[in-house]
Amino acid sequence: MSASEDFDEISGDRPDKIKNSNTIEALTEIENTSGDSMKGTFDENDLRDLQVLLDQPQKHVTPFETYISYQISTKTRRIEFEKQNYVVRRRYSDFEWLKNQLSVCYPTLIIPPLPEKHSLFEQIDRYDRDFITSRMLLLHRFLNRLADHPVLSCDKKYQAFLIDTPVEFSTFKKSFTGFGLFGKVSESLQNMASSYISKSRTVEFEKMSEYVDKLSEKIHTMEKIGQRIQKERIAYLQDLQMMQPILNHWRAYEPNLSEGLQAIGEASNTCAESRRKLVDSQKPNLSVPLHEYGLYIESAKDALRNRDNAQMDYEVHMEQLCRVKAEQTQLETAPLSDHPVMFGMNMWKSPEQVQQQRMQQLEAGASTLAQQVEVSRDKMECANENLRADFERWNQIKSRDLKNILQRMADLHINMYEQSLAAWSAALPTVKNESQPQT
Repeated sequence: MSASEDFDEISGDRPDKIKNSNTIEALTEIENTSGDSMKGTFDENDLRDLQVLLDQPQKHVTPFETYISYQISTKTRRIEFEKQNYVVRRRYSDFEWLKNQLSVCYPTLIIPPLPEKHSLFEQIDRYDRDFITSRMLLLHRFLNRLADHPVLSCDKKYQAFLIDTPVEFSTFKKSFTGFGLFGKVSESLQNMASSYISKSRTVEFEKMSEYVDKLSEKIHTMEKIGQRIQKERIAYLQDLQMMQPILNHWRAYEPNLSEGLQAIGEASNTCAESRRKLVDSQKPNLSVPLHEYGLYIESAKDALRNRDNAQMDYEVHMEQLCRVKAEQTQLETAPLSDHPVMFGMNMWKSPEQVQQQRMQQLEAGASTLAQQVEVSRDKMECANENLRADFERWNQIKSRDLKNILQRMADLHINMYEQSLAAWSAALPTVKNESQPQT
C-alpha cells in the first residue's frame, strides 16, 4: 500500500501547501536525481500497531535561516490516537528537542541516538544530497526505535511530535521550560557519581558497565579496520579500471592475441564495476551503521551513569541518617558532664535543657532524613529495575542489528565475488583457445 493511499485524512501541513509557500524551496536536485527514492511506503506485512515513515526532505529558505524539514507519516491502531493516519513536517531541531526531553524524563532508559549534526567522516555541505539522504535514513530509524519501545512510544511528547500541527507543536514545546541549573551541572554530578559509586556499585551493574566499555572498543576497532580495508579496496579498484585501456592498447601490437586480450579486458572491467558497487555500499551499509551504534552505546553509558546518580543520592542520605543516629546514641549514653559547654543562646540553660533541645533537633532531622532515605531508595530501586529491563531489551536488539549489518556486508561481498567469478569463467575459454599453438 502506498503512502498516498494511506493518508487520505491527514493532520498538519499538507505537502502541496508546503511546496506552494514562497518561503520554501523544494529539493529539486534530490528529486530529479533519485526519482522516488525519497518517497517511502508502509510495508503491508508490518503488523505493528504504530508505524512511522520519514521521507520527502524539503529545503526551507527564510530571511533569517535556511534549513531542511522532513515529512513524517504515522499509521496507527492505538486507541490514544484520534485518527489512524497523520502527516506532519519536522526539522532537525525538533528531533533534538524530543530526544533531550526523553533523556530528562527517562534517565535510566537507553534513548536511541540522533545522527550527528555534521558529516561523520568529512566536512561537506549540509545540503548535499548524500548527507541529507544519510540523515533522513538515520532519523527514520530513530523514530521507529521509539515506536518499538514499550515505554517511550507511549510518551505524550513523542505522540505530540508525530501528530501535532506546526502551531500546536510550537505551543506544546513552549510549555516545557529549560533544564535550568540542573542541566548545566549534570555533567559535574555524573563525574562525582562515577568516582563515588565505583566503590559500591553492585556486581550486576559493574559487569554491565564493563560490557558496554568493551563493546564500544570493539565497534571503534571495527570502524578503523573498515576504513583501512576501504582504502585498500579503492586502490585496487583504480588498478582494475586502468587494466582494460592498457589491454586495448596492447591488442594493437598483438593481433593474434586480440580476442584473448579483449576477453581479459572485459572480465577486468566487470570485476571493476562489481568492486565499485561494493566500495559505494561500504559507507551506508557498514561505516554509518557502526558509527551510529557507537552513539547508541554512549546512550547506554548515560543510562548507567544516571543509575549511579540514583544510588549516590540514596547512599548520601543514608550516611547522613547514620551520623544523626550515632549522635543521638552518644547523647543518650554519655554523662552530662561530658557534653560540650554551649554559649550564645544556650549559655543560661542547664546541661539537661541543652541535651533535651539537641535531642529534639536530632529527632526532627532523623525523621526528615528517614523519609528522604525511603524516597531515594525507591528511586534507586526503580532506576535499577528500569535499566535492568531496558538493557536486556537493548542487548537483544543490538545483537540482531549487528548481525544484520555484518550479514548484509557479507552478502555484498559474495555478490561481488560471484560476478567476478562469472566474468573470468566466461573469459577463460577464449584465453585458452588463443594460447593453443596454430597448426
